[in-house]
Amino acid sequence: MRSPVRSSLARLAFLTLGLGSLGAGVACSAREPEDGSARPDEAAARPHPSAAPVEPPSAAPSPEAGAASDAPPVAPEGPKDDGPRVYAKSRFVWIMPQPGASQNSWTGFMWFGESVKLKRAEPILGPGCAAWYEVEPRGFVCVDGERATLDPNDPVFAAVRPFMARIDSPWPHEYGESRGVERYRELPPAELQRKREWDLEDHLKKLEAARAGTLDPSLAGISLEPVPSRAPIALPKLPPTFYENRTRLRPLSTVAWIAERNQDGRDWLLGADLMWMPKDRVAPYEKVTFHGVRLGKDASLPLAFFRVKARPKYQLDGESVVATGETWARLSYVELTSRTLTRDGKTYLETKDDGRYLDQDDAVVPTPAERTPWGAPVGGVDETAIAPTGRQTWLETSVYGGWLIAYEGTKPVYVTLIAPGRGGIPRPGIPAIDTAATPTGTFKITGKFITASMVAPYEFIHSDVPWTQNFSGPHALHGAYWHDRWGEPMSGGCVNVSPIDGKWLFEFTEPDLPEGWHGMRWEPKLSPATTFVVHR
Repeated sequence: MRSPVRSSLARLAFLTLGLGSLGAGVACSAREPEDGSARPDEAAARPHPSAAPVEPPSAAPSPEAGAASDAPPVAPEGPKDDGPRVYAKSRFVWIMPQPGASQNSWTGFMWFGESVKLKRAEPILGPGCAAWYEVEPRGFVCVDGERATLDPNDPVFAAVRPFMARIDSPWPHEYGESRGVERYRELPPAELQRKREWDLEDHLKKLEAARAGTLDPSLAGISLEPVPSRAPIALPKLPPTFYENRTRLRPLSTVAWIAERNQDGRDWLLGADLMWMPKDRVAPYEKVTFHGVRLGKDASLPLAFFRVKARPKYQLDGESVVATGETWARLSYVELTSRTLTRDGKTYLETKDDGRYLDQDDAVVPTPAERTPWGAPVGGVDETAIAPTGRQTWLETSVYGGWLIAYEGTKPVYVTLIAPGRGGIPRPGIPAIDTAATPTGTFKITGKFITASMVAPYEFIHSDVPWTQNFSGPHALHGAYWHDRWGEPMSGGCVNVSPIDGKWLFEFTEPDLPEGWHGMRWEPKLSPATTFVVHR
């Protein structure tokens, strides 16, 4: 059963992410700067029907791996000791193509807690900074001591590093739905809470009653579990640029956090940008654990997924096809044979699940293209001599089919369900963003961001969306933690995938995100890019 939280946010996606054309980058991708150049927002185990559960792709962590622990979060490893590095003390430590380049010409950026190896240890003089350093594999960082440092023991870097995004997990943060969250740069005294939260006294009374057994509807989905007693989190004074420029998240916006603490009897969440938020104003999401299938390892094509609800199994009874009384679970999959039957106007497909049949209308059957984008036969030998450089990666997705296939050269290697735009495909003469449609055509992956906050109309926020890959203006392929309705039209035009699929696809596609970088732009002269084919 879908939780009330997920259902309400689904309505939000319908009502806001596709309303009106507010300019590139507003609906589905990271926010754009005023000059319109592409830039991230600085203002801010499904069971197999006939076998044991398939492990997540690329040995992804179990669903519990990203859960908050009873101790402060600790980065997976300490800073690498492989020679001189530059260490990020803030969000958006820009990597420039040349020393002193215009900020809008950035090629990548780092995030607090991350570090990048230096290409050379000597500083370079240049406009706007006393010490530019060249980093691997390319680009230059201004090491000013405020946003970046060469000292791995810098007290600010050491203090914020434990709360960096968990880049080794499909879920870089914990996530939930805002119920009118106020955000504070420090844990606030009671007087400031009363000033900022106009209904605080009534709200706290409702919380007390809920813990005694009388739940007010306004608190549905809010966790009433108290935060265990833990050592205080001591953060240094951080510059204003460290934080997202918003003090409140409207109801139905989404929240990302990395730790939790108690102060004076009230529980608090430490946000992804290290601002504090009251836990009693956030309804946490259950982790979305659906993921796709590694072809040639977990299963082979053809296969079928089941979306929306459980679907009945059928079997032959003489010449008739009859229901067995069993079902395939929602979001499960089954491999198919090549046999089909037609009875009473319905088409049934034979499965490898003890010869059971499915109603073709009940299933999503991903169908590979006949040829690659450069004309080679899919599943065959490439004799075109015009294959792209690199790993020849490409993606194919069907908006109405609700599926995606990843390829290396002519070989399909991964298949999953997506959640495309609720408006289907674009209408002639109307921008896709106006109707919450997903653009169709052949695109390149032009930007990759481990996390990126997304802004919808009326300042609704999707906080720190993981595994974002831009492909067409404001439209992106990205992980979605706020719903689990795979195969169904849910987005404002982007291509949503589960967080586990998002991480797998992010690591699969080209260009490769350099080690230590949090985000990047594709530079055609330097690297190939994955082709993304989007069709009906």
